[in-house]
Amino acid sequence: MRSLRRELASQDATTIEEAIEMYVRFLRDVKQNRVSSVATTRARLEAFFPDREMPLRALDRATCSDCYDALCRTNAVDTHRNSLAEARTFGAWCEARKLVERNPLAGIEGVGRRRKGKPQLRIDEARKWITKAFELADMGEAGAVAAAVALYMGLRASEITSRVVRDLDDGSRLLWIDHAKTEAGRRAVQVPEVLRPHLQRLASAKGPEDRLFGEHRREWVRGWVNRLCKLADVPVVSTHSLRGLHSTLAEEAGVSAHAVARALGHESVATTHEHYTAPAAVANAKQRRVLRVLDGGGR
Repeated sequence: MRSLRRELASQDATTIEEAIEMYVRFLRDVKQNRVSSVATTRARLEAFFPDREMPLRALDRATCSDCYDALCRTNAVDTHRNSLAEARTFGAWCEARKLVERNPLAGIEGVGRRRKGKPQLRIDEARKWITKAFELADMGEAGAVAAAVALYMGLRASEITSRVVRDLDDGSRLLWIDHAKTEAGRRAVQVPEVLRPHLQRLASAKGPEDRLFGEHRREWVRGWVNRLCKLADVPVVSTHSLRGLHSTLAEEAGVSAHAVARALGHESVATTHEHYTAPAAVANAKQRRVLRVLDGGGR
């Protein structure tokens, strides 16, 4: 914190690059954000501000508007709006610390409509996909197991890659998620029986603190999801889309939206449901629904 204060004292000469570096250290060391989250923040800010040698105090609304317009011309709506939101938060941080007199991004509105949800596989396509996943899992491919976990258990890619052996608990019936994106994300998720032998194999000969799937970034899971889509000859979808499909199947089975959000690690969900289901019953109902449908059974 002392070094941060010293840097703030020389604010008049601070460049955008230096301010971003200070902000990143604040997120990492003070707020203790996840490494992946901090990296995403840095990437978005660097995309928004191409000329980072410019003095921070030279930034005005017109310059920031030009930066945003340039992003809009070359990026999808979700991408440029996410970068704008990140830059606006950065500007507010700079204002609060007297690095600038006022946030130059305040009042700049995002343009374009965000996509709501991700394209999802149809049920028959999901069955083809999971069949191919288990073919490769049976051949010892850890990536295929990780991809199957995304669909069957509704986990985020980062939640999958960050699991250690000791998280696999209770005879491989539970997988603990104790470092998650939100407070609600800290939870224990039931492991479907069909996945247990594959996870047990991955855990064998490893220490309690070793990564269950090995040392990988979250992009590794996405790569495997995409690869399996191509091998199964189904539309290419994202890891997040499989998580969404898991939620869709569970909700169609009558599980409340609040309970699904809890199981998926969300803090809240906009819903008109007034029925709350016990967590254990939710987990069982979700797993039975997903397993039954993907196995070719009825709804």
